[in-house]
Order: sequence, then C-alpha cells, then structure tokens
Amino acid sequence: MDSHFCKVGKTITSNNASFSLKYLEDKYLRFIEEAYNLEQIDMSLSDILFYEAKKLKLRILNLKHTTPKALDVVF
Repeated sequence: MDSHFCKVGKTITSNNASFSLKYLEDKYLRFIEEAYNLEQIDMSLSDILFYEAKKLKLRILNLKHTTPKALDVVF
C-alpha cells in the first residue's frame, strides 16, 4: 500500500477546542429544538440529540462555574 494517501496517525484531533459561551448556548438550544421536533418521528435520534444537549449544558455550567445541583431546573 502506498503511504502517500495514508493519513492514519498523521492527523490530530483537538479535544481542547475552546468555544465562546454564546456559541455553546446557541448550539444547545438548536439541539433541544431539533430533538423536540424529531421526538414523534425518530425517537432514537431524538434521544441522541437530547444526550448531546445535556453534555453541552454541563459544559456551559462548567464554564459559568455553576454546579448542576445548584440549579432548580431538571434537565
């Protein structure tokens, strides 16, 4: 196999990508809205979107230095 086209091990993903708080909040709202819209059509995709939204919410709370237990809302 020619290694000319092989990119295995040559690309690095950045897990430290920093996003603005506004960007994360907008993305969270889009995930929630899309999950709600898909709830009756495709429940599994809706569950995945809700899960991703939950992870984003935890990241947002972490950036705001707030614990989820300190909030009155259940999400």
